[in-house]
Amino acid sequence: MTFRRWISCAGAVAALATCGALAHADSVAGKATFTSVCSECHDVADFGGENPGDLAANIKQIVAGTKKHKKALNLTDQQIADIAAYMAAGGK
Repeated sequence: MTFRRWISCAGAVAALATCGALAHADSVAGKATFTSVCSECHDVADFGGENPGDLAANIKQIVAGTKKHKKALNLTDQQIADIAAYMAAGGK
């Protein structure tokens, strides 16, 4: 398998994993996690209407350390999906 194909397959698997977690996202749990981890610096209303998949992808990059962020985050895939659902709903 060529390197490009391997990268494409890995990306597809990661996307499917994110979609699966988003399908079972719990915005109530997301609110609790957002409040304890994110609200010190972020206002949830700023993210209302955003795509939860895009938000989850950004948070995953922060957790992985590949995207610059004020502090390191240690979150599970489920916590990321929950936070993304809560953020996309604008805190509702």
